[in-house]
Amino acid sequence: MADTSVHRTRVPRAEREVQMLQVAEQVFVARGIRAATMDEIAERVGVTKPLIYDYFGSKEGLLAATIEKGRRQLLGLIIDTWSEHPELPVRDRMRAVVRAWFDFIDEHEQVFALLRAEGALVGAAAESVERIRQQTAKAFAEGMRGLPAFAGLPPGLVTGMAEIVIGGCERLAVSRVEAPGLSAPDAADLIMTTIWDGLGSVRAGRR
Repeated sequence: MADTSVHRTRVPRAEREVQMLQVAEQVFVARGIRAATMDEIAERVGVTKPLIYDYFGSKEGLLAATIEKGRRQLLGLIIDTWSEHPELPVRDRMRAVVRAWFDFIDEHEQVFALLRAEGALVGAAAESVERIRQQTAKAFAEGMRGLPAFAGLPPGLVTGMAEIVIGGCERLAVSRVEAPGLSAPDAADLIMTTIWDGLGSVRAGRR
């Protein structure tokens, strides 16, 4: 008699985790956080629901991991963009980072939809995502401190400036979703003229 048993290929844990996060991202965005179910995510991945719980602990843990993944992608982009063109003038380097931010949002709409859902997280999950946010602000501030115009400013002041720029980018990104029409280059220019040029007065006063 022929062997009709199904032979399953064991998927490495890291690879399986990537699959789960990719599918979870799609389901959370399509269904909404409350309506999304672990059953559907497990079915789409092709695993059992207990296995997803084994990886992430809970639905909230899976959501937090999915959001963390998006924030880490954005963090990596910011770090890379700061170092790409050291020969550019200060303002052009900053604009390149801001422009990269909005390009990322446009190219990863699902990721940004989840980033906007951070407020739904509580407890350890919220703390975990907030750490990534803080790392993003730190990377932004470190890039700014590498610019001659900011080199002599107190670290805390530069970090505050970085938080202001990031906050402006996040709010403008949300506005672009709710009222489309502003391109990524135009959004970058708006941030530069309303926030960056305003920071110029602080820089000038401390020279």
